[in-house]
Amino acid sequence: MIIRLKTLLTPILVAVAISTLAPSTMSADVRAQQVETTSPSALKLTAQNFNIPAAGPLRFVFSVTDTTILESLLSVSNSVVRLSLGTKVSGGEQEVREIIAEPSLFTATDTLDFAINDLDQKPDGQFEVIAQSTDLAPVVASRLTSGRNPGRNPGRDTGVAVGQQTDPKRIEFAGAGVYPVRIEVLTNQVVRASQVSFVNRINLSTRLEPMPVSFVATLSSTNTLQPDGSHKVDDMTREKISELIALLELDNQLISTQLSPQVIDGLSKSKDPIDQDLLSRLNAAIGQATLVDSTYLAFDPSSAQKNNRAVEFKTLLELGKNSLSSRFASSAVTPNVWIASAPLDQPGVDLLSDSGYTSVVMLPKAGATLGVAEKTARPFRLVSKDKTLSLYVADNNYAIQLGDQRDNSFITASAIVAQLLALRDKIESDGGTPSLRRVMLTTQDGSVINSNLIHEVLLILKRVPQQIAIKTLADLPPPRQDAIKPNLRLKDSTQFNTRMNDIDKLRSDLHKLDSTLDGNSATWTLWNERLMVMSSDTLSTNQRNLFSTQTREELKKLRTAVTLEEGTTFTLGSKQSQLQLNLQNSSNEDLTVLVKVESQKLQFANPTAVVRVPASSSNGLTIDVIALSNGLFPVDVRIFTADGSSQLGKKIAVSARVNALAGLGRVVSGVALLLLLTWWAAHFRRKYRTRISDAHPVVNSET
Repeated sequence: MIIRLKTLLTPILVAVAISTLAPSTMSADVRAQQVETTSPSALKLTAQNFNIPAAGPLRFVFSVTDTTILESLLSVSNSVVRLSLGTKVSGGEQEVREIIAEPSLFTATDTLDFAINDLDQKPDGQFEVIAQSTDLAPVVASRLTSGRNPGRNPGRDTGVAVGQQTDPKRIEFAGAGVYPVRIEVLTNQVVRASQVSFVNRINLSTRLEPMPVSFVATLSSTNTLQPDGSHKVDDMTREKISELIALLELDNQLISTQLSPQVIDGLSKSKDPIDQDLLSRLNAAIGQATLVDSTYLAFDPSSAQKNNRAVEFKTLLELGKNSLSSRFASSAVTPNVWIASAPLDQPGVDLLSDSGYTSVVMLPKAGATLGVAEKTARPFRLVSKDKTLSLYVADNNYAIQLGDQRDNSFITASAIVAQLLALRDKIESDGGTPSLRRVMLTTQDGSVINSNLIHEVLLILKRVPQQIAIKTLADLPPPRQDAIKPNLRLKDSTQFNTRMNDIDKLRSDLHKLDSTLDGNSATWTLWNERLMVMSSDTLSTNQRNLFSTQTREELKKLRTAVTLEEGTTFTLGSKQSQLQLNLQNSSNEDLTVLVKVESQKLQFANPTAVVRVPASSSNGLTIDVIALSNGLFPVDVRIFTADGSSQLGKKIAVSARVNALAGLGRVVSGVALLLLLTWWAAHFRRKYRTRISDAHPVVNSET
């Protein structure tokens, strides 16, 4: 049963009579109503037809989430569902926001009641209300929209202008436009729960100029590199990727998305099956989405330009473009639109212009410093020398709403679309051109937080192409010379400069090993990746310090990996001999080093030699030496990089024992022995001769 509330007089008189005849009964009823549960938020709207053509019906599907209220509705015979139409919105998006923030501002212009027992309750417990509609005559419509409910009874009135005949079974609109609607459930004329939404009355025969709207989704640069060189994607990033995939699977052609190449590479390098599955799904979902390029990781163009880091910026930009193009070959990468997540100043604009960009889209945080929060749909421009760039600023009001994570996406989507349409109507009524404005819709950080919500918004907007044109960033118009040029605040880049100087110092220390460590080594790959990641704007100070400390520890181990046993004594047995050095390498890398030996008592034919020592192994080095004297002498061994530019580790002290003249002693001993033998021979010969002489007859003759 549908009841139009024509007048309040009869129930009032009946109430007075009842109060006179049976005051005790009335008191009991009042007490009964006082204990009834009232929860305005207990009504959950799950579906409605937002765009209502002329004579088209309004359809609402809702549930009552409070079981006490629901039981009361079904048990009390006079329970009703009340559908009220509010005054057409004429104050633009701001008026819609005021009604959302303060539902008491809602002013009914027409009301229909539906007996709860006459409504069909679906198997899932939801109720469906269908109300036919009509349009008031132009004169009456003009009177209804000229102010807050003129000529109407206050409160929940009949929706009838004085002297106007109405159809008791139809909701009456005052022409095309955006209207608030309120759905309430009542028992004993007490509102138990309510919900305010919006509808768009459209006239399909009227030719309108659509306002362009663009949906921007970004996957921000998040570090996946771990100290050990592996890649890990955190749960928050995975959730953002999952939401982005869910949106792209349904609406990829309508979405402009900027993917962080660093995150995508992290997914591909991760060993976790979850990440591999996400990457596979993303590849399949990206479809014909408009990809917007970016630097490989977050690298602020303003700070880069002011600190003479334009080369690094362009290198990261080229790396990012190549990474996306090679991975998502089916989607064209838009090369001339920069999505700014941080504020820009003039040096940043100059670098972007020099890098080939013609348009800039600022996310809410980046655009907050411009002071144009209430004018984001207007065209803006940036100027760099003789070039003009288009500027678009995302509205933070929409960003907050698109970040709504409640499960009632439909009601939020209806509110967002109502604001967009009200904005379009306001631009037109103020004499502007809706097609020259463009609204950028995104969340505060650009990520997809609630894919269902964005899909609902797109679904509604696709049904009013004569009012809203969904455009991607691939077809941004050329910059307008008459557009507003906002003032850009100068940014402080002190921290950026300190960070990059620290990275330069670390890089310089690492490159001292250029001639020692093979250029194709996996260690270089890891070090270079760390250095690049350390330059990212999104890396925390603690993470940066962790990478720096880890890298320097690895560098120290390599610099001290090649050595020989200290205190070793070498024995040289001749004047010309050889020094045998056994070099040990404790690292997992093949290392090429230069060895230099020094001693005051030894002369080296070649005091320096280059030798390659295999990983976790050893290699011998032979050095020709000339002994200058006998004795035990210190020998200093120093190990350098292969080019000799940097000493590796500390000086190693060894000793050399020289017995270079030991051969001469043997000669002398031999000569002495020979002389002794000669003397003995001569001695025995003389003795023998004497004995013979004494026995000779002549010698013994007495005459």
